[in-house]
Amino acid sequence: MDLYASFRMGDAVQPVDVRDRGYADETERVKGSVRIDPMEFESAIAGLPEGRELVFYCERPGEATSLKIAMWAFDQGRQRVGVILGGWPAWKDAGYPVEPIPSD
Repeated sequence: MDLYASFRMGDAVQPVDVRDRGYADETERVKGSVRIDPMEFESAIAGLPEGRELVFYCERPGEATSLKIAMWAFDQGRQRVGVILGGWPAWKDAGYPVEPIPSD
């Protein structure tokens, strides 16, 4: 099942935005996302909810950042991790739910 289907069914999925600041369109994100700084992911993973599938996304070709972080999270004991294939551009281009990024 893909992330969008899980999202629509209300499954326990937590999208995680790991786009670099300044690299991505910083006005929107996948609906319900939390953001972690990709340079500080090792400490930030501990603050993410337990019991939910963590689905990472970035803006880089081949999911370079999101895949690296998902693999690290899995190695640290998070059993349910994944990435959005095609990242943020694919999600947005498909017309899936997005929301404004709250101002800091």
